[in-house]
Amino acid sequence: MGRIKVDRSFIAGLSLDSGKIAMIAGKPGGGNIEVVALEKVPGGGIRQGKIINMEKALESITQAREELEKKLDISIDRAIVGITGEHIAGVSSKGFVGVDNPGLEIKKEDVEKALELARAISVPTGREVIYVHPNSFTVDEQKGIKEPVGMIGVRLEAQAYIVTAQSTVLRNIEKTLKLAGIKPLNLVFQPIAASLAVLGEDEMIQGTGVIDIGKETTSVAIWYEGELIHTAVIPIGGDHITSDIAIGLRISKSYAETLKIREGVASSKLVKSDEQVKIEDRRGKKSYLLEKKILAAIIEPRVEEILEFAHKEIMRSGLADRLAGGIFLVGGTSNLPGIVEVAEEIFNLPVSHGRPWGFIYEGKPVEDPSLASCLGLLRMAQLFPDEAGLDEGGSLAGIGGFIKKVWIFIKENF
Repeated sequence: MGRIKVDRSFIAGLSLDSGKIAMIAGKPGGGNIEVVALEKVPGGGIRQGKIINMEKALESITQAREELEKKLDISIDRAIVGITGEHIAGVSSKGFVGVDNPGLEIKKEDVEKALELARAISVPTGREVIYVHPNSFTVDEQKGIKEPVGMIGVRLEAQAYIVTAQSTVLRNIEKTLKLAGIKPLNLVFQPIAASLAVLGEDEMIQGTGVIDIGKETTSVAIWYEGELIHTAVIPIGGDHITSDIAIGLRISKSYAETLKIREGVASSKLVKSDEQVKIEDRRGKKSYLLEKKILAAIIEPRVEEILEFAHKEIMRSGLADRLAGGIFLVGGTSNLPGIVEVAEEIFNLPVSHGRPWGFIYEGKPVEDPSLASCLGLLRMAQLFPDEAGLDEGGSLAGIGGFIKKVWIFIKENF
């Protein structure tokens, strides 16, 4: 039997999260994206966003791709790839050019040159730029311009957020993807993808934080006046909660994960004094009843620790008192009952679950916060349907129109 055919009407996203691989496929339709298939597999060989065992990582990625291909009866050979990890860092940068076109009209080439100069920051040895997020432009003294092409001016300045990553980590990711038969159309920092899935124009302008609590890491993105201001990765996630439960109750980690999902709460305030949980031993032959407050007492400190670290990043952004849009929690751990209330106490800000918008599965909206980063990869692909690869700097080619595309899309569909 021959290999199944490639169907370019589908868009695909591949999330390389620590301890978990997720591959998703969708079809743009009108303003929405129809999610047609999603496959999650254990992320063997990946830790803290880095490939630590290429053979196991390759096996996981290949499994996710092949399972998705079976569901769709098509071949998937390219995807927008989401990455995370402490090795990723972001910094704001500026670049400016003089306009010498006839009539001083700003051209697309001027925008691209200004962004390229913004990208040309001093990157430490062993690191490289993977993503350039244009925030806004200044034409002479006019600030906050989203699309300067066609305007008249003498000086064009680009304000951008530059994301860099450790070179050796990228090479290992690229090699593994190549072996898996997947061409990365772009590498996207996970909290940026999650933000595109859950935020509307108002939230981005008012000032909003998106906190993605993954399995081994927690990512933060801060937005203000429509611009990406700050990002960070914290090396603690939901898996640390699972480990605490396993150690505290002397049970297997897999059972601890099940127990966390089934009975876990982020705050002991949610537990009644007489509530109990059935606990089985490692072999499943014996069981006993445990006060649910004890389970909550194991979970709560780690949840608080994760959120305290996230709060430090919010403070570090310098915008803690200007985030009128509040904080949105996404990622699997964000579904833990009571976590919103705990976060509100720590942040002293409005907190809610980040619910994706504009995604449909079997005729129904997809609003699960745990899928935000995966869905955001599809939105990135939807915004740039013609992109065939990375430009020299690692950002999407034609990135100068990014802001305009985002705002037009949001205004038309949100």
